[in-house]
Amino acid sequence: MIDKIKQAIECGKYRTDVYLQFTQFQQQENCLTLTCSIYVDEDDKEKLMDQWLIKCLDWEEYRVESFLSYEHQEFEVTDEHPYLWDYQKPLTELYFRGKAMNVKALIGALYLKHHSLTNDLIPFNQYLNTHIGTGDLEWLLSSSQGLFSTAPKILTESYQEILEEYGFSTSQLLPREIFTCKDFHLLRLGPSYIIAKEFRAFRVDKENWLL
Repeated sequence: MIDKIKQAIECGKYRTDVYLQFTQFQQQENCLTLTCSIYVDEDDKEKLMDQWLIKCLDWEEYRVESFLSYEHQEFEVTDEHPYLWDYQKPLTELYFRGKAMNVKALIGALYLKHHSLTNDLIPFNQYLNTHIGTGDLEWLLSSSQGLFSTAPKILTESYQEILEEYGFSTSQLLPREIFTCKDFHLLRLGPSYIIAKEFRAFRVDKENWLL
């Protein structure tokens, strides 16, 4: 488990700040293997102190940015994150009917709410019934009815509340298939993340460090 790495950092006798970096990356069919390097500041230079291999089993998606170091507080495994919504929340369709009182103000309210809920991590148009920009969204909302979004329920309910506040009547269509929550977790280091079912960590002997 990743807790081994965090425990090693917290128990380590480092005299200065600790930084982590994904320095190696290998993709296999059902396993991603990362090398996580631990550095400390020493004479204004980063000195390598430790290395770990992290195996991400049954991975689903990832984004790995290397060559940048991050504080160890930005390293975590979590079960609650906007990137996991597609695997944890049922997708629902949101339909609208009527006429908005102020379309531009409505778009602004939707934009602010979306970015507040997603911590500015998911693009605004990710789940909307448009994939080009707010110009198309303005056209959609200026029509009398239509499909507004297909989104995780947590977002659908917020969109619905705002649409109704601005004068639309709305309805939700639940997924036809029974939704089963997939047992995925998210490993994060700064902007890098991997979604997988299991993470295993192994300490690398110093003579085998990859430099």
